[in-house]
Amino acid sequence: MTTGPRVLELFCGIGGCAAAVDGRARVVAAVDVNPNALAAYARNFPHPVSARSLESLPAAAFRAWDADLWWLSPPCQPFTERGRRRDADDPRARPFLTVIARIAEVRPRYVALENVPGFAGSQVHARLLRTLERAGYGSVRERLLCPSELGVPNRRQRYYLVASRDALRPLPPPPSPPPRPLETYLDAEEPPGLRVAPELLERYAGALHVVDAGDPRTVTACFTSAYGRSFVRSGSYLRVDGHVRRFSPSEVLRLLGFPAAYGLPPELPPRKAWALAGNSLSLAPLRATLAAIPELA
Repeated sequence: MTTGPRVLELFCGIGGCAAAVDGRARVVAAVDVNPNALAAYARNFPHPVSARSLESLPAAAFRAWDADLWWLSPPCQPFTERGRRRDADDPRARPFLTVIARIAEVRPRYVALENVPGFAGSQVHARLLRTLERAGYGSVRERLLCPSELGVPNRRQRYYLVASRDALRPLPPPPSPPPRPLETYLDAEEPPGLRVAPELLERYAGALHVVDAGDPRTVTACFTSAYGRSFVRSGSYLRVDGHVRRFSPSEVLRLLGFPAAYGLPPELPPRKAWALAGNSLSLAPLRATLAAIPELA
């Protein structure tokens, strides 16, 4: 039986936190409202999943899970330019604001969070810090971290926080190793339907971020949930064997650090698979951040 802290995975998505702490902690529940994400989660992990709106859950429900660590990866749209940065006024921030209130009521031993860099300095960020201080979380670690700083050939800078009512370990600076070659993340055989038509390449010439499969030091751009729908600012494209193609969902998952055994439901169309991957977590910075918790060091 897995030992270590009991984890409540809120806004769980496809299970980035579960994959990051696998074997070192026990996930007691995973909560989300996205049925496709929960189907992917249940396909890969034995932990209980709950399709619930966090706004509807009273403090008693959170107490019943009896978790040591609450992991939060709430919607980022309230804090992004594309989401108009409506901050606390954005309806998509309401579940997160509910969880902040529940932290004050239940006071789990640890709270940890991931979001876009624009979250730092927001109204919701300030409310979270005030709540943590008033609820007795005397040890708080915050930082921005990108997987490219940890040797992963992918840019995905995010804000991370870990808070504890006990002591936390210091977060060391990232080691900044050279990136692992991109070709080690690619499928053994090119999946069908990923090639970009020449007329589209010409139309978006100069706007697409194209990387070469054989370049040992190339770094891909951040893959977002819009990959496959929006041609620009949603992720990189791969030049290989004389043509340009999209990255497959499985390749994106590998760049995020998901294990080889992880798989999305095969019936998902590529666009929905890309959306799930784009909304997920990069595991290397997540593990590096959770190492501030002594039991997960």
